[in-house]
Amino acid sequence: MKRGSYLLANLLLIVTLIVGVYGCSAPSTTDIEYDSSSPVVVWIDAARKPAADKYLETHPDKASLVTFEIVDRGELAAKVLLFNNAGSGWPDVVFAEPSIVMYNADEAHDLPMDLTPWVDSKIIDQFVPGALDSCYKTTDGVKELLCLRNDIAPLVLWYNKTLMDEFGYKVPTTWEEYVTLSDQVAKEHPGYYMGSTGSSEYNYFWPSGCPMAHQIDANTVHIDTSDPKCTRVTQMIDHMIANGTMSKYGQFDPKFIEIANNNKLLMIQAANWFGDFVFGGKEDSSYYKTSEHQLAAAMPLKWSEQTNEFNGAWGGSAWLVSKHTKNPELAVSIAVYMTTDIEVGKLVGTMPAYGPAAEEWKKGMDANPLYAMNPYDVMVAASAAINTEFTDAVRYSLSEGIKPYTTAIEQDQPTTPTLPDCETQLKILAEKEGYKVVKTAP
Repeated sequence: MKRGSYLLANLLLIVTLIVGVYGCSAPSTTDIEYDSSSPVVVWIDAARKPAADKYLETHPDKASLVTFEIVDRGELAAKVLLFNNAGSGWPDVVFAEPSIVMYNADEAHDLPMDLTPWVDSKIIDQFVPGALDSCYKTTDGVKELLCLRNDIAPLVLWYNKTLMDEFGYKVPTTWEEYVTLSDQVAKEHPGYYMGSTGSSEYNYFWPSGCPMAHQIDANTVHIDTSDPKCTRVTQMIDHMIANGTMSKYGQFDPKFIEIANNNKLLMIQAANWFGDFVFGGKEDSSYYKTSEHQLAAAMPLKWSEQTNEFNGAWGGSAWLVSKHTKNPELAVSIAVYMTTDIEVGKLVGTMPAYGPAAEEWKKGMDANPLYAMNPYDVMVAASAAINTEFTDAVRYSLSEGIKPYTTAIEQDQPTTPTLPDCETQLKILAEKEGYKVVKTAP
């Protein structure tokens, strides 16, 4: 090829890449030869099928290039290792939880592509505050955006406003007030509950800042269950189980559901999707069979020494794009569409992570007779308060790590003495996944 033709061809390639997605800049270097006509494979779950159909319907010019496959994302990590060994087979786009994204971002898997150069910063800036925090990974001072959040699930304090008003109780704002109120409830209204021990890693340990999954960097994690931020949680749990206001049964255990069915649940700190999908207010709902404007939401509780709410999250997924894709422009545009399109946001059912889609989604709660007031503003503020130092976006299972704690609850034993065993188990799991575990944060 003549030098002039070579320069022209490269100039055209550069221009094509710069157009990128939504007019954003694309990476300047790559080991993969990009091809805008290359087909794209998207791995989804069954619940994403309506969104996939909508994409194909609204993008007929791309339909022939895009294949949606329903795949068990729990198998992603194992399959990626096989693909890496074979040198082919990777999906281009994957729907998965941020924890799965990060699991596949280690050196062995090395799957997600940094989306920062591909997605317009104006789009990124419109996500609900805090929504993308679990998608960022920092290595050697370099911050990469490895996914776009589909939906978010910050914790809020759900409470039965009708009962609270009837009993004359004030909604607590701190965990200390919560414990004090539990003693009052135990004395004045025995048989009423203020929470469940289920999913404690999300509902209690995370908001407290207990270092079970405190990521120092991509390959270092701080674990120390002797920290007061851990022991204050177990002491609270033990106290409230003893006074009868904390159920030892999980939120979906039939015995706990019966408590809610009998209108004996005063409050519970749980994910924002509990409102529509667990309390429900419909005949076939888990907790409430009727909607009487009885359910309200308050900001998640904090410990009095914390300057701001230190919230946790329970659920919510994301979209990653493979760094092996030969058609990143199309692959990224699919991830952007799935997370930012208003109509797709309505299909999700849970709270969209993208601000404009979330604003549209909240309208569904305005006329919902379940709610005493629209909880949307609380949910947005709760998302911004999520503690990013503690995260479930690690390569080991927190629920497996705290098995000694949950076993003690099941056996009616105090939980505080189990914390050393929890630390041992968490450390084993973390090191198995290649983390360096430190007892003290630097």
